[in-house]
Amino acid sequence: MTQQPTKTHVEDELEPQSGAHAAHVLLRFFAAVRYRRNVLIAAMAACALLGGLYYATATRFYGSKAAMLITQTGPDTLNTSIAGDEPLRRNTMPTFENVIRSAKVLQGALEKLSESDRVDLAGVPRERWIDVLQANIRSKAVRATNILEVSYCSRDPQVAANVVRAIVDSYLEFMDKIHKGTASEVARVLTKERIDVAGKLAQKQEELLQVRRRFSDMGFRSDGKTLHPMVQRAVYFNEALIAVEKQRVEMEASLAAVEAAVRNGDDLGQHLLAVGDVVGREVLLAGLGLSARDSNTQANLEQLLLADRAQLRTIEQNLGPAHPEIVALSEKIRLTEEFLSGGQSRIAERMGAMRKSQLGPWLAEMVRQRLGEARHKEQMLEAQFEEARTEAIELTGQLAQIEVLERDVKRLGDMNEVLLNQLASLDLKQSGQEVRVAVTQEPVVVARPVSPRLSYVVLASLLGGFAVGLVLVHLLEALDDRFRSFEEMQNRLGVAVLSMVQHMKSSETTGLDALAMHAAPSSVESEAFRTLRTALALTHPDARQIVISSPEPGDGKTTILANLAVAYAHSDKKTLLVDADMRRPGLTSLMNMRGTTGLSEVLRSEGDVARSAAAHIQPSGMKGLDILPCGPRPTNPAELLGSPRFSQFLAWAETVYDQILVDSPPAVATSDTALIGRLVDGVILVLQPAKNRRRLVVRLVENFSVLKIPLLGIVINRVGSQNERGYYDYYGGYGYGYGYGYDYAAGYGSDEETPETAVAGAVETPSRVRPKRRAPREECDPDAATIPRRVA
Repeated sequence: MTQQPTKTHVEDELEPQSGAHAAHVLLRFFAAVRYRRNVLIAAMAACALLGGLYYATATRFYGSKAAMLITQTGPDTLNTSIAGDEPLRRNTMPTFENVIRSAKVLQGALEKLSESDRVDLAGVPRERWIDVLQANIRSKAVRATNILEVSYCSRDPQVAANVVRAIVDSYLEFMDKIHKGTASEVARVLTKERIDVAGKLAQKQEELLQVRRRFSDMGFRSDGKTLHPMVQRAVYFNEALIAVEKQRVEMEASLAAVEAAVRNGDDLGQHLLAVGDVVGREVLLAGLGLSARDSNTQANLEQLLLADRAQLRTIEQNLGPAHPEIVALSEKIRLTEEFLSGGQSRIAERMGAMRKSQLGPWLAEMVRQRLGEARHKEQMLEAQFEEARTEAIELTGQLAQIEVLERDVKRLGDMNEVLLNQLASLDLKQSGQEVRVAVTQEPVVVARPVSPRLSYVVLASLLGGFAVGLVLVHLLEALDDRFRSFEEMQNRLGVAVLSMVQHMKSSETTGLDALAMHAAPSSVESEAFRTLRTALALTHPDARQIVISSPEPGDGKTTILANLAVAYAHSDKKTLLVDADMRRPGLTSLMNMRGTTGLSEVLRSEGDVARSAAAHIQPSGMKGLDILPCGPRPTNPAELLGSPRFSQFLAWAETVYDQILVDSPPAVATSDTALIGRLVDGVILVLQPAKNRRRLVVRLVENFSVLKIPLLGIVINRVGSQNERGYYDYYGGYGYGYGYGYDYAAGYGSDEETPETAVAGAVETPSRVRPKRRAPREECDPDAATIPRRVA
C-alpha cells in the first residue's frame, strides 16, 4: 500500500475551507472585532458625525405627488385593467411612464409655469431647463394597477406642487391631441386602401369562377390522403396493366415449357399442375373428362374414410371382432377404399390414354388460347392507361392555376376584413378615446422635506460606520502578523503547546539564584516548568537529548532551558546543560561562567572526546546538574557543530547523563539549530506570540519538517505581558519569563549565517553518531568515571 505524501501547512492553507474551518475563521474574526472594538466604535462615531454634519448643512428639498388612472376603451365596455389583461398592462404602462417625462410634455409644462415657479431653473441656461425637470421628476406605475404616480422635488414646497400640476395638465393635453387629432386622417387613408383591396378581390373572384367553368372543376382537392378521381382512374388502369403483364409472362413461360416437353418426349404429368395455375383448374379437369363435382366427391369420401377408421379404432377397444357394428363399419371402410382406388385408376387410365395421343398438343393449345386472351386484354388496358395518364397530367396544371387564384382571393379577403376592423375601431376612437386619463390625486403642498430624511441619515451613518469599522478591523488583522490564540497557533503549526510560562520580572542576580525553579521551587511560577517536564515525559518518553531554540533573539529560550534543567535535576535525573550558542552564549552568562573553558575547546581539540568533555564540564552547585559552558567564541561555530566530534560528544554524554539539554542560537538567524537538531532526539521551540511574526514561525516549522528535524513541541513564553494583554488575558496562570539582548548585526566574522543560508548549512549536517543501544552506566568508558555523579 503506497503511503500518501505528507502535506505541508502551506498546502493546507490552499485547500478549500471546510464548514468547520469557515466557522473557526468566523469566530476568530469576531474575536478580533471584540478586541478592536474601539476601532469599530470610532468608525461608527466618525460616520455618525459626518452624517450629522450632512443633515445639518444639506439643502432641504420638498416633494409633491399626483396620481392618474389610465384606462383603455374597447368596442363595448370600459376596461380598467385592474383585473383584466395583465400582459397588456405590463406592455403599456412603461410607455406612459416615459411619455410623461418626454420633452414634448415637459415643454408644455414649462409654458404653464410662472416666473415665480421657476426657482429651480435660476441660473440654468434655457436649453437645459428640460434636463433639470427630467432630473427632478419621478414617474412610476403602482404595482398590479393602471395608476401612474408623478412626483417632483424642489427647494420650495409650493413650487413642487405647481410643477406637478403643470406636468399633469400638459400630459392630459398631449394624450387628448394624440388620440383625437390623428384618428380622421388615419380613417381616410384606411378607407382608400380598403376600396383598392375590394376592387382587386372582385377581379380575382371573377377570374376564379371563369377558370372553374372552363375546366369543369368539381371543387375536389387532394389533401394528401384522397386522390382526385382522374388520378385514381390512372392509378387503377396502371395496376390492372401490371397484373395482366405478369399473367402474360407466366403463360409464355408455361407454353415454352410444354412445347419443349412435347419435342423431347418427356412426361407431361409434371406440367399439369403448372398449366392448371395458368389456364385454370376447372378448365384442366374438364379437358380430362372430370368435373369439379367429382373432385369434391372424392375429397368428401376421403374425409369420411378417415372418420370411419377413427371410429373403428375406438369401438374395437370395447367390442369383439365379430360384433355386428364392427363388421358393418369394416365393410363400409372397405367399400369406400375400393371406390377411391377405382377413381384414381380411372384418372390414371385417362391420363395414360391422353399421353399416348393428344395430351401434349392439348395442353399447348389451352395455354396458347389463354395467352392470346391475355395479350388482347393487355393492349386494351395499355390504351386506357395512356388516356387516363394524359388527363391526369392536364388536371395537375388546371388545379395549380385554380389554387393560385384561390390563394389570391383568400389573401385579398383577409386584408379587406382587417381594414374593415381597423376602420370600425377608428370610428369608436372618434366617438371615445382609446386611452383615457383621469386624475385621482391632485398635487398638494407638503411642508415636510423629503431630503434629507433624519431616519435615512441615521441608518446610513450607522450601517456605513459599521461596514467601515469591519473593513478597518480586517485590514488591521491582515497587517498584524501575530497569532490570535494558542488554538490558532497549534492549528497553523501542527505542533502541540507543551507549556505556557507567565511573564516575570528580570532577575538582577546570576547563577542558580536567578532561576525560579531553584530560588522558589514551590512557587506558582515554577509549576510551568514542571508542567513542561511532565508533558515531555508523557508525549516523548524517549527524548533524552533535547535542543531548545526560538525564532528570534530575546524570546527567553535560555531561561526556559535552565529552569527545565533544574526541574529534571529535582526529579533525580542526572542532567547536563550544554551552551551550544557559540555566537552569543546566553547560558554561560546566565550561570556566571564567563571566561571558563567549554564546548568550543572540546570540539577544536584533537584528543579523546570523553576525556576532553570530562575536563571542561563544570558543576552547577546543585545535585544532579552539570553545565558545559560555551568556552571561547570561535570564528566558525557552524563548522564545529557540524563536525563528527560534536556527534561523538553527544553519544558519549548519553551514556553518562539521563537528560541532555542543549542551548542553540535563534533558528531563523543561523543554521546552528538545524545542525544540532539532526543529531538529538528533538527540538523545543520557545515562542512569544505577541512578538514573533506568524509567517516567520510557520516557515521555520516547515523548514524543520523538510529537514526531517523532529519538533517535540512549543513553549509559550511571557504570557500576560504588557504587549500580549488583550490577546491572552484569559490564559493567565503559569509561567516565568527572562529576556536578554541579542545582536547578530556584527562581530561574527565570515562564519555568520543569515536565515536564507540556514537551510543550506543544515543540509550538509553529517549523520548522527550514537550507539544503537544504550550501554549500562557500569560499563561506560573508564575515563568517564572521573566525572562525579554529584558535583558539590
